[in-house]
Amino acid sequence: MKKLHYILLIAVAALVSNCDTNDDGFYNNVYVDVPGLVTMDAHSNTYNVGEKLYLNADFSRYLSDGALLDIFQTTGATEFVFSYVIEKQVNATTWEVVTVNDSQLDIVKGDALNNPYVYGICEYNTVDQTYEYRVGFPLLSTGTYRLSYGYNSDSLDTVELRSVSPATRLVLNINSLVTGVNAEGYYNFTVN
Repeated sequence: MKKLHYILLIAVAALVSNCDTNDDGFYNNVYVDVPGLVTMDAHSNTYNVGEKLYLNADFSRYLSDGALLDIFQTTGATEFVFSYVIEKQVNATTWEVVTVNDSQLDIVKGDALNNPYVYGICEYNTVDQTYEYRVGFPLLSTGTYRLSYGYNSDSLDTVELRSVSPATRLVLNINSLVTGVNAEGYYNFTVN
């Protein structure tokens, strides 16, 4: 009888040790690297109270990651999402997240939700077959600020865009290199 218990224990241990812990395979996640999909409007690092910091994305359904990808056909997604956070320095070592009401965001293309980070939504334009986002974040008080794309990631110099795909389709994660951030992954600016 003891022998049977040991055999069962070994069999169960073998089964458990061979479990696939790769959720990406289960959830049909695919990753590609395509630089420059999200940009900030050209501006000096000094703003005035009342100005807006604009972020943009306008990328084709056809992207190249060594091979031409039709991301709309592959994912079925009419939206790609990403996040970023704006913080204000309150003392030499402390930063606090800046939030505004969604109605204060200047949404030109796409959509956005704010609290505690900005959840940017690039919406598919069927006319020109691109995913579009253009939103201005209002700068309402003076101070030293920083923007980071790393709210939901460990990356310092990329923004991570994720397709909002139907349940039966691939989920595409695009790692897109950004410019204008420092070695710590921040775009620093001042509001006067």
